[in-house]
Formats: sequence, structure tokens, C-alpha cells
Amino acid sequence: MIFKNFIDKIKIYCIGGNGGNGIIHFKKKNKKIGKPDGGNGGKGGNIIFIGNKNIYNFYNIKNKKFYKSYNGLQGMKNCKNGKNGKDYIINVPLGTKIIYNKKKIKIKKNKKKIKIILGGKGGKGNNFYKSSINPKSIKFSKGKKGKKILVKLILKINNDISILGLPNTGKSTILSLITNSKPKIDNYFFTTLKPNIGIYNNTNDSIYKKNYIIMDMPAIIKNCYKGKGLGNKYLKYIKNNKILLLVINCNNIKNFYKQYFILKNELLKSKIKINNKKIILIFSKYDKIKKKDIIKIKEKINKKFNFCFFSSKDNKKKNIYILKKKINKLL
Repeated sequence: MIFKNFIDKIKIYCIGGNGGNGIIHFKKKNKKIGKPDGGNGGKGGNIIFIGNKNIYNFYNIKNKKFYKSYNGLQGMKNCKNGKNGKDYIINVPLGTKIIYNKKKIKIKKNKKKIKIILGGKGGKGNNFYKSSINPKSIKFSKGKKGKKILVKLILKINNDISILGLPNTGKSTILSLITNSKPKIDNYFFTTLKPNIGIYNNTNDSIYKKNYIIMDMPAIIKNCYKGKGLGNKYLKYIKNNKILLLVINCNNIKNFYKQYFILKNELLKSKIKINNKKIILIFSKYDKIKKKDIIKIKEKINKKFNFCFFSSKDNKKKNIYILKKKINKLL
């Protein structure tokens, strides 16, 4: 499963429903006007945010800027109140921070509800205004309009695994094969412009079966920590990762160490501690180098790193099975 068009910040307008009007009505007895029995209007609906563990960014609400709850209905005869307007429900990912009117609320639990009271009060019917002084009241009031506020939604994803690499190392291809997803894959310098999020299932290799969030990051380049390229913008999502998959293009055997140190250096200068993270080096495109060079790589890094080789041209998907097995051992 993959979630495209990653959006982690959004602004929306939330509008409460209008309150229903009260009414003027009188009971009739023997064709004579009796006591006032006009009911009150119903309250306008509110906006409710609900944490949803199956949503991973704000893509589902990106095309709509205004969210209005339902209006309350007007009062009825026989002193019956109108129905309250229904609340409008907005599903958001876990980790969403809701900011409005100087308030900050974070949704951490699935199905947790945050209600923003915006609905207008219902108006009063003439039954409400009757008194000993005014037993035949013809007074009523209209319902109040719902409030309108600007709400900022900011997302902090606690992803479990991140895929990092320099441009054109095959990160998105790896994501597509270990999560059965279809991110954009091409030979551009920056194909991944925003993180691609997939769901990784640790299947049968672990006692504790669970779904994990895996994020394919935009490519890292030298001096990324200074703001160059695209990767630095999203490095904040790596801080709480369990596993880092560092993808090295072994197309050129002479510079595979250089690629690793660029990645490591950029993470350290971005104040991301990598010593407490589990790292797997993935040597991609190994089909383009000679077997003797593969042996050299293995000899150089065998004792230093947890590693595996990867090629999209492996029809039997042997290397994908090996990679999944290594990931499952570290989860």
C-alpha cells in the first residue's frame, strides 16, 4: 500500500451550523386560540476531528478548504424543539496537531475525538416567552449563526523505517517492491519530490505481526543540511525511526564509501543521532558491476555493516526476500 502526494501541513476553514429558529404557534381549543406552544429551534452542528490510524497525511482533505456542519431545524408546535444539526466529522492521521484560537491539541490515539464547538444556539419559541403577565406571547427569536474559524493542521508522523540515498539510487523501486506500491520511478535527478509513504508488513518472519510505516525520502545531496536539494525539509521524520535503509549505488565501486559518508555526514549535521538506530546498507544496481567487485565490497564491509544487495532485474526477487528478512530481524 502506498500513499502519494504527501501533505503534512494544511489550513482549513471550519464553520458551525446555524441554530434553528423558534416559532410562534398556539394551541386551538374549540376554534379558539389557546396557550402558546411554539417550540425552540435546534442547535447548529459542530466540527469533530477524529484520529484515524488508516490515514497517513492530509491528502484526503486537500481539495476542500471550507467544512460546514449542518444547521439545526426550526421549532415545532406542541412545544417540540427542532432537531439539532449533525456534527461534521473530519478524519485526520494520528499525530495531527490542531491549532485554532491560540489552542493546540494533538491527536495521538485512534478514534480519539476533538470537538470544536462552533454551532449556533437555537432560537426560542413563543412558549418560552409566555408568562403570567404575557400569557399570549407572540415573541420568538431566531437561531444564532454558526462561528467560522481558521484551523491549522500540522502532522508529525512516527514512521518506523526510512529509505535514504543520493539521487538515482533506486529508493523508490525498493519501496515499490517491499510494500507492493507504485511510486513515481524515473531517471530524473530528483524523481521523489515529496516523501512516499508505504505500509510494510513483517509477515511470517516475526512472532509479532504488525504493519509498519515506511517512508521513501527525497534524495539527499551534499550540503543538504544547509538547505540544498529537497531532503532536508523532511529529515525531521527520521528522528524517531527504528531502522534506516541507506541505499548506495554500487554502479561505481570506487565511490560507494563516499556515498555512505555523505549520507552519514548530512544526518549528523542535521542533528539526527544515528548511533542508536539500526542501519541496513543496500547496494543497489549490483547487476551493473562485475562479480569480483561484489566480492571486494563484501570483504570490505562484512564486519562493519548489516548489508544486502539489490537489483530490480532480479526476476526471482531473491534479494527482496533477503532484505525483508534482515528488516524483520531488526523490528
